[in-house]
Formats: sequence, C-alpha cells, structure tokens
Amino acid sequence: MAIDLSGGRAEGWPEITAVLEALLLDALTSDTRRIVALDPDFCAWPLSHPPLLDALRDWGRRGSRRLELAAPSWEACSRRHSRLHAWRKGFDHFLDIREFHPQDAGMEWPTALLAVQGGVSLRVIELEHGRARWSRHGPDRQAALELFDAIAQRSSPAWPLTTLGL
Repeated sequence: MAIDLSGGRAEGWPEITAVLEALLLDALTSDTRRIVALDPDFCAWPLSHPPLLDALRDWGRRGSRRLELAAPSWEACSRRHSRLHAWRKGFDHFLDIREFHPQDAGMEWPTALLAVQGGVSLRVIELEHGRARWSRHGPDRQAALELFDAIAQRSSPAWPLTTLGL
C-alpha cells in the first residue's frame, strides 16, 4: 500500500497502523525536535516494530529531541509492547510518558492523535472501527498540539522503567 505522507484518510486499524508507522518513520528522519502522541492505550500503534525503534534511537541521539506520549493507563501498552519497554532502558532520556484521567481530556475524548512539530498531524476520528485522517495543514497540526498540551498539563509521569519496592 502506497501512503501519501502529505495527507489522506485511513479506514480500519490495520491501515491506520501502517500509516502511523510510515508517518513516524518519516518524522524520525526529519529535523523535527518534538513528536507528541495521544491514545487510550497505544495497543494498535507500531511501537515495538524494530525499524521504528531503530529510527527512534537514531533520532534521539541527535540531541534536543522529545517524544511525548500520553494515555489514561499504560498497563495494556506495557503488555503489548514489551520490546519497547526493554528498548527504553537505554533511551528513556528523550521520552516523556504521561498518564491522565480521561475526564480531564475534555469534550474530544476519546481520541488518538499524532502531531509532529513542523510536520504532519494525524487524528483518529473514530476509535472503535478505526477511521483516521492526516495532513500537513498547519491549523490541523496546531489544534492537535494544543489538545495534547492541554491534556499533558493535567497529567503526571507514568510507566516507570522500574518499580521501587521495599
């Protein structure tokens, strides 16, 4: 499937996952310094695919980079993406993983989105069956970044690498 990185629509989660991977790989080879993502659980995202983890590692090594992820809970993601969890041990310094209460997300919740500073934004407009649209249109990206930032301000750090115990 050829994916137009400048914009389009996706129907169904398999197609959305393929688009997310293509958009993330494109963003990770760019000069962008900030990528944000929001999802109820990130289980459908390709966060454990080796090519994506390799690109993420290389992107983060360039310095002053930030990948910010926010979800109401990270339990399902930690089970689904054990490879990501293991990978984080060496690269957690440029990740910001947040947790929030869904009631704090406002009228647009539930939703999923990806926004690349100076790049593309993707919004999942129907979660259950999977319908998404993406574009490089500035106002779409700005709206996605503003929604993410509003939620992140009311969130707290989450999904620690280790659990301290007595």
